[in-house]
Amino acid sequence: MHVKRLKVSGFKTLRSFEMELNEHMNIVVGDNESGKSTVIEALNVALFCQVAGRSVLYDFDPYYFNTGMVNDYYRDLRNGKNPETPRILIEAYLDDADTGELAKLKGSNNTRGENCPGLYVSVELHEDLADEFRSYVSDTRNAELMPIEYFEIAWRSFADNLVSIRSLPFHVTVIDTTLHRAYFTPNKYVARIINDCLEQEQRISLATAYRQLKHRFMQEPGIKDINDYLTEKKGDITPKALTVSLDMSARSTWDSSITAHLDNIPFDGVGKGEQCRVQMKLAIEAAYGSNLLLIEEPENHLSHSNMARLIQEVGSKSGTRQMLITTHSSFVLNKLGIDSVKLLSSHGIMTLEDLSPETSDYFRKPPGYDTLRLLLASRTILVEGPSDELIVQKAYLMRYGKLPLEDAVDVIAVRALAFKRFLEIGAKLGLDIRVVTDNDGDICALHKKYEGYLSGQYPTIEVCYDTDPECPTLEPQLLKANSLKALNRALGKDFPNREELLSYMLKNKTASALKLFSSAEPIDFPDYICHAIES
Repeated sequence: MHVKRLKVSGFKTLRSFEMELNEHMNIVVGDNESGKSTVIEALNVALFCQVAGRSVLYDFDPYYFNTGMVNDYYRDLRNGKNPETPRILIEAYLDDADTGELAKLKGSNNTRGENCPGLYVSVELHEDLADEFRSYVSDTRNAELMPIEYFEIAWRSFADNLVSIRSLPFHVTVIDTTLHRAYFTPNKYVARIINDCLEQEQRISLATAYRQLKHRFMQEPGIKDINDYLTEKKGDITPKALTVSLDMSARSTWDSSITAHLDNIPFDGVGKGEQCRVQMKLAIEAAYGSNLLLIEEPENHLSHSNMARLIQEVGSKSGTRQMLITTHSSFVLNKLGIDSVKLLSSHGIMTLEDLSPETSDYFRKPPGYDTLRLLLASRTILVEGPSDELIVQKAYLMRYGKLPLEDAVDVIAVRALAFKRFLEIGAKLGLDIRVVTDNDGDICALHKKYEGYLSGQYPTIEVCYDTDPECPTLEPQLLKANSLKALNRALGKDFPNREELLSYMLKNKTASALKLFSSAEPIDFPDYICHAIES
């Protein structure tokens, strides 16, 4: 079994979202708040009707609704319109199976009308409560949230049957090493994973030994003396007999009381990196029988060497299981395969297959570091080389008093021929990109090179250049923007004329740019660079 498609409407950050999944490895990369974690949550909702280990049927809250969708609804309502009531729909389309246990989930009860096995969760206004709902939302005194008490939640198969976790013919494991799970302490999380690793006979033996331990505790002479003393106080404190005892109820199990140790140190006392690595490896072992592994940011708290070993473990032990991994790490991306990457932004999702063959081939060859940087920045400035990068950084620093990365603006040096490869990704995902480029003395050739990106067709992309053919590259542009005296002072030189200064800068491009970047002397910058760094 594998999930071939996830379709989401109105759930958290995913207002309208659809993603095709590879049969084996899927690596979702994107900036914070782009929806990576929500993708994993949505899969969990569709497949198990759960979020963060709790059933959606009994633990639903207004913030599951997409904020933008809710805000638009109330805005239209206040403007006298009759907007459609917000709803949530999450569909997981499974691989086709005419025979076997998945067959009972097969049907066409989905938004695509596709005849295949699958599951969905819907959150819709209860018809019988529609009038009460409209009365509530029309009252401006109420908070502009979705009043969830008027909604009903359904978890059904594509065959239009109700489903339960026990009846599902597959298993999914969620691995989250972020250590801030609201419903587990790290130690209890590890204990649960250890429990999953054990054989049934071992689980019984451990539970039996734990109950016997609790029973022996009550027979200890000191504990018996304490309880005899408390019994004497009967009537002073309470009319009933008061004693101390270990919790013998079903909610008190070994995994909530027994602490895992590493080299005789309690698990919570070792470093976070080691905690993460052990949790991940244990979880992979425990998930041996799972059809799908959902792993959130495996790189958390790990050094480069530990991350390398862990990712090797993930790759070697994944077998034929389907995996979905979210990450911010270019190392994870490269190690597990860039062909498996799903590039996620607020504008949608894409893979290398969505690009032209030439661009797809380009990004398959080098490491994916720059690709990831492009995706994680709020704005990217593409430049032609290290000297351009230093000058753009300096211009930004002088303009705003800080380096670009402090504003989540990334300046990336790429080869001139690769500009359009990055722009193709930017155009598909709506990324904010500025290109700082030389005109090379041929404006017509530049227009031809960036055809399609100069017309405003892609409003988030802008190509910045100067039209003076007499100043074809950065160095003459800097000379045009500054006096001979100012540049000599900034470079720590004393050239008698502009020609000799330009000759020096052209022969020492990177060294000159580094000197200008480091100098405390102020200089002016070409207009096209100033335009590129504007907010």
